[in-house]
Amino acid sequence: MKIGKKNISFGWIWIFAGLIVGAIMGMWSFNGPFPSPVGDYTSLSRRLLRLSHIAFVALGIINILYGYEIDKVKKKFRKIGSTCMIFSAVLMPTILITAVFYEPMKYLTMIPATLVMLAIGIMVFFKKRL
Repeated sequence: MKIGKKNISFGWIWIFAGLIVGAIMGMWSFNGPFPSPVGDYTSLSRRLLRLSHIAFVALGIINILYGYEIDKVKKKFRKIGSTCMIFSAVLMPTILITAVFYEPMKYLTMIPATLVMLAIGIMVFFKKRL
C-alpha cells in the first residue's frame, strides 16, 4: 500500500469532522437557537474555537494534497512526513479546543505547527526530481 493513501483517507475524514464541528458551532452563531457557551464573538475562547474548525478543514485538505505527493519523496522520509502531517492535523484542533477551556494550552500550538513544517520540509527537500 502506498503511504499517500493513508493521508488522503485521513484528510477526507478530517474535513468531515471539521464540517460537523462547524455545524455544531453554527447552533450558537448568528442568533442561533442556543446561546454561546464560550463567550461573545470577539472573546479569545470563541476565536480559538473558530480557528479549530478552520484547522480541521484546512489540515484535512493539506493532508489530501500531501498524500498525492508523498510517494514521490525518497523512501526513507515518506513515513516520517506522512506521520508528521497526520499528527499535526490531529493535534492542532485538539490543542485549540482544549485552549478554549484552559487558555495556557494555546502555547502548545507550536508543536503541531512544527510538525507541519517538518512534513513540508521533507516534501521540499527530499522529493525526487524529474
